[in-house]
Amino acid sequence: MKLTYERYEEIAQCAENCYKRFKTRNALQIFNYLNIDYSFINLKGKIGGFTHKEENYKRKFCVYINNKYDAYSRKIIAAHELGHILLHGNDDLNIFSEEISTEIPEYEANLFALIFMSHIQPQNISLRELSITELQKYICSKLYLSNEK
Repeated sequence: MKLTYERYEEIAQCAENCYKRFKTRNALQIFNYLNIDYSFINLKGKIGGFTHKEENYKRKFCVYINNKYDAYSRKIIAAHELGHILLHGNDDLNIFSEEISTEIPEYEANLFALIFMSHIQPQNISLRELSITELQKYICSKLYLSNEK
């Protein structure tokens, strides 16, 4: 599945505008600036994190990130969840998992995260050329378990 050129450009522009506005590529810092609550919690299975929109609030989000990952991986998951908030703000729940997802919102959030965190993009290939499965596998290959336990 490939996005239209226009949608890809929307996502890329959103990621770059986010960086320009906040002068950081750390989504956790942006959560603080935007008063988005986030927590590191123990999540079962392959769930890396999820975003939940608070009931009765239009734009109040809570982000939960699996504490089994190291600090760097948590930033990648946070960037993915930031993508959901900015691109899919009307959704009540979005889940990042290491399981392969073919859902468009997950694909778009993965694209956002990789564009936003430009230093982790694959080198000799355009993100637009990666299939939904290849993109999911690539971003998951950047996640590492924490040694802090």
